[in-house]
Amino acid sequence: MTINLAIEHAHFRCADLEAAAQFYQHVLGAEFVRRTEHNGRVIITLRLGGIHLCLSPKPAAAELRVEENQNRLGVYHLAFLVPHLEAAVAECKQRGARFVLENFLAAPTRRVAFMEAPDGMQVELMEDF
Repeated sequence: MTINLAIEHAHFRCADLEAAAQFYQHVLGAEFVRRTEHNGRVIITLRLGGIHLCLSPKPAAAELRVEENQNRLGVYHLAFLVPHLEAAVAECKQRGARFVLENFLAAPTRRVAFMEAPDGMQVELMEDF
């Protein structure tokens, strides 16, 4: 039997829920889907890059900390293909994004740029040519 998988959502715990939602909506153009509460936990659902991005505040009792991108395990960035990297970088900068790497040749036919995102994450923009 073959398992047929498709990513439906990614769920992030956020130090500042509202700031994270604002970043993904304002800088990357995520579409607001809904704000719900489940078992006392707020979940903001956005649509970004063809999937749902669910954001929740960190549990009140949890002692979570933001780790630098290079020192974390697990997911440390989201990557999105764009048709024109320079234009996408310029637009994101105009919306307040801070890039840590730009116009990097990651492969013979791929250029990338990385911007900082909330909670120690990064967002990678990629252009294939």
